[in-house]
Amino acid sequence: MQADDILAYLDDNPDFLASHAPRYGLKPLQERVVSFADRQMLDLKDRNRQLEARLTQLIRHGEQNDQIVARSHKLALALLRGHNLAAVNQAIQQVFAEHFGLQRVALRLWHPAAENSEFYNSRQDIRLLAGNLSAPYCGPYASDEIIGWFPATPVLQSFAQVALRDGTEPFGMLVIASDDPQRFTLEMQTHYLAQMGELMSQALLRVLDKA
Repeated sequence: MQADDILAYLDDNPDFLASHAPRYGLKPLQERVVSFADRQMLDLKDRNRQLEARLTQLIRHGEQNDQIVARSHKLALALLRGHNLAAVNQAIQQVFAEHFGLQRVALRLWHPAAENSEFYNSRQDIRLLAGNLSAPYCGPYASDEIIGWFPATPVLQSFAQVALRDGTEPFGMLVIASDDPQRFTLEMQTHYLAQMGELMSQALLRVLDKA
């Protein structure tokens, strides 16, 4: 007997598999036996649902990345327009407030050219902290010194801490804070934040070198 003969017999006798389900390892579905073809189709539909969910997630992430790139571009343009330290700080504050919805942004510098400015802070613990940041830190922790850079209210729940560098040597730190504990988390990717830190570092060095 050939395979085609067997398949033809099964087509003509649909109850055969139901009667011998245990022998062939078939599982009932809603009180009926599912054929091999039906089981393959169900598996395929399940895989398609998983792929659709994954594709939706990728599209959502792609849209979020596009938004971040566009906002980073706005930051770069604003930084280019700053001709002194106060103007660069204003550009940073404005972009994060208008395009990221973040109102709590603190800039502190220990560059010699910033010594007479409101941004100067040469505390050793802050300099050590910046030196230890190989990547921006995102999470719920901040030192008492950093928390003191912000108003007492609202109570801040999460922080992004970005070292500002001249090459490999830090000369300042930017801290972004939020009262939303989920705004900056330990699991966040910091790639774009690091790039924005590089943009801000170069803009600050440009005006500091002219001071």
